[in-house]
Amino acid sequence: MIALLAVVTLQAYAATPQSAALRAMYADPKSPPIVRRVNVVGAYATVLTTGGRIEGELVTEATLVARFSFGWQAVDVLSLQCRLDSHRLGQSTNDALMRGMPRPKDDRPCRGYLRDAGPNNEVAAVRQLMPGPLVPYVVVSGDWAMGEWYGAGGGEALFHKRDGHWHLVENGGGAMGVDYMRKYGVPQSDWCKFGIFDAKCTKG
Repeated sequence: MIALLAVVTLQAYAATPQSAALRAMYADPKSPPIVRRVNVVGAYATVLTTGGRIEGELVTEATLVARFSFGWQAVDVLSLQCRLDSHRLGQSTNDALMRGMPRPKDDRPCRGYLRDAGPNNEVAAVRQLMPGPLVPYVVVSGDWAMGEWYGAGGGEALFHKRDGHWHLVENGGGAMGVDYMRKYGVPQSDWCKFGIFDAKCTKG
């Protein structure tokens, strides 16, 4: 029997790209962040702000946000090139998103980055439940899903689908290992899909 945790989250999404990016940041009421530029390309956008902080640090890079069925959600702060490349949007889209934005640090070749995987509607359903405020990816495999979040601490969230609904099983700081997978009965065939760090996976 799996003990399910209650899902208590702040709404990690918004109606506009600007609002989604600002929601991911700490805003000083006396000096709120200012949106300087927004580039929208299809279901993705980059938002450049000044004055916002994440984990105490001023955000000087563009924030990547994406549109899902429930609204816009902050995905990544683009301090590193691989944070953008990992989403595999294509060079022309990347160029359009980064027009007029600060250039990320080039950390290529990219290793260890995951991106959204699984049925789009299920990915969106799990993303809507993620703690946030930034959610780089959600991977759905059958009745299990895992996503990463950061921005107010950080970690991974594990979900299980029962009776047609997704339930949060574990939301831990840092990366989950195979001990968590065994504890909750996650099929071994899903471990590598979820990027479990100590699973024996073939490196591609």
